[in-house]
Amino acid sequence: MIPPARYGLQRWLLAPRTTWRARRLCAAHPQLSGDQAWALARLYRHPDEALYAHGFLQRRDSGQGD
Repeated sequence: MIPPARYGLQRWLLAPRTTWRARRLCAAHPQLSGDQAWALARLYRHPDEALYAHGFLQRRDSGQGD
């Protein structure tokens, strides 16, 4: 069983709607990582941030972190 995605307090305080939607996405699609679900949820509400989300996910996948 895949553990539920956990998000830090900073994400909850700065973007509660995005974080709530990301948790729902993770519950519906367990194959998504927490970061992937958060990026998808963020792009749903703010499509103009696509370049930032793409760069974040690329850095995360390459092991460079935030």
